[in-house]
Amino acid sequence: MVLFGGTFDPPHVGHLTMAQLAWEQTGADEVWWLPAPVPPHKAHQQVDDYGGRVEMVRALIDGYPHLRLCDIEASLPKPSYTVDTVRALQTLHPRVSFSFLVGSDSLAQLPNWGRAQELARAIPFWVAVRTGWPFDETYAASRERLPELRAERLEMPILDVSSTFLRERLARGLPVCGLVPDRVLRVWNKIHA
Repeated sequence: MVLFGGTFDPPHVGHLTMAQLAWEQTGADEVWWLPAPVPPHKAHQQVDDYGGRVEMVRALIDGYPHLRLCDIEASLPKPSYTVDTVRALQTLHPRVSFSFLVGSDSLAQLPNWGRAQELARAIPFWVAVRTGWPFDETYAASRERLPELRAERLEMPILDVSSTFLRERLARGLPVCGLVPDRVLRVWNKIHA
């Protein structure tokens, strides 16, 4: 299984493309989406209610039976770090082989994540390249601080889409040009009504 964690505020076609291509290229049975209730690195930022973000992810992945929502993080003690989620899933599913999907921008920040050394030992990573974060250089820099880090590049087009950019446009009432599917926008509009 490939685990795909994030704030997903809102989830968009870039996220969907990453998950779909990870499923196609890794041979995993499924990609499990893990919306973070309160991401420790975003505790100072305003994020939408967890339930609303879960509902948006559900809307985004509807019709993709190999993409599954996993809300285990809602039941974990706070703050919940990625390594806590990984360990909990490994305990619940001891026969399942897990990997974790990130963008190369997140790979660059991985050494700063909570208990990063433990996380690097616990799970391998699949990396989708983002503009400004080339895989080889980013991986090498992260491995300097996390020597046990294992990561492979996911082959996909660079889709430079960010939830922050989309949130700002939506807040100003500007179109998002199909980057957030209509079924997700309906949930967004309900949350922000």
